[in-house]
Amino acid sequence: MRKCLSVLLFFSIVVGSGFGFCVNLSLAGEKLPESLAWGIRAARGSSYVMDLALLKMWEEKLGIKCFTTQVASSVAAFPKLEKGRLDVWKSGMRDAYLANNGLNEYKDKKYDVRMFFKAIDVHFGFVVLPKSGVKKMEDLAGRTITYTSKRAVTMTECGGTLLEFYGIKDSVKNIANLPMKEKHAALIEGRLDASLEGLPNLDSIWRDAPKAFPLKISKEAAAFVDSKYPWFWGEIAPRDWRMYKGNYVGVGPGLEYPLYTIATPVSTYVYATTSENLVYTLLKTMYENFDTLLKVHPFFRDYEVEKIASAKVSVPYHVGTVKYLKEVGVWTPAMEANQKKLLAKLGKSK
Repeated sequence: MRKCLSVLLFFSIVVGSGFGFCVNLSLAGEKLPESLAWGIRAARGSSYVMDLALLKMWEEKLGIKCFTTQVASSVAAFPKLEKGRLDVWKSGMRDAYLANNGLNEYKDKKYDVRMFFKAIDVHFGFVVLPKSGVKKMEDLAGRTITYTSKRAVTMTECGGTLLEFYGIKDSVKNIANLPMKEKHAALIEGRLDASLEGLPNLDSIWRDAPKAFPLKISKEAAAFVDSKYPWFWGEIAPRDWRMYKGNYVGVGPGLEYPLYTIATPVSTYVYATTSENLVYTLLKTMYENFDTLLKVHPFFRDYEVEKIASAKVSVPYHVGTVKYLKEVGVWTPAMEANQKKLLAKLGKSK
């Protein structure tokens, strides 16, 4: 009788909440690492809050000691991923693509970075106010705008190439390197005619100018940008996008739908040599507890499993991610074809 009670007690602990109980076993029974290092750029903002929520959940459910470590840039982060001193890094796809292909600042070293999951798509557009008189991209000719930044290289590439497509790059006055708050103030006060924005930033502009809107771009314009920089693609912002008029709850009216934009993903990355079982187990545990994560921060809806996979990405997914996405029925033939193409380009088969 005493033996039976002991067995029942042990079973109830194992299948309970998992809080404070460090089983350190994966769902498949293979031992997981004792710790997980998640690289961050800044210990603030929504992204950081979401990172902490994920790490706390993995700690409680899997018994892995999770912590953040600050890293200045992707150039510094990818060597740490390669050497196992960092487990996960979040950045735009531009850096991961360049690192894998030995280009630009990564020309002396090739890496084998893989996508853990696609975290969020950032949609770009030139934002104007109705009083500016600017109605379409061609109207920016002869105007004062801003799109470049020393740090926001991705926006520089997107903005400059869009202006090139519309034949007005040399006819605009571009004020470079304005901080976010300053360029928003300049737009609202009429010192700028347009500002290239990640469109979710519109909510801060709407506090003083709720009728600000992004200029429409054509599919041909987006394809032109994509042809130069494979980390961009054109797409219609989905109806569940948080800035869509039917969903937005804030100080402004929200954006009309449909809205065709240029998108680029921010993603989490691991190294190719990272354990398949670890990546698979982290994802499976994340989605088994997804309702809890949504209660921590509403932007976790951008991490819904249907959204973390794409056939348009230019960096291959980790094999553990592919395994999970296939298991839940999200992986498509188009994704499989893109994955094979990217791996072949890297000279890899897995």
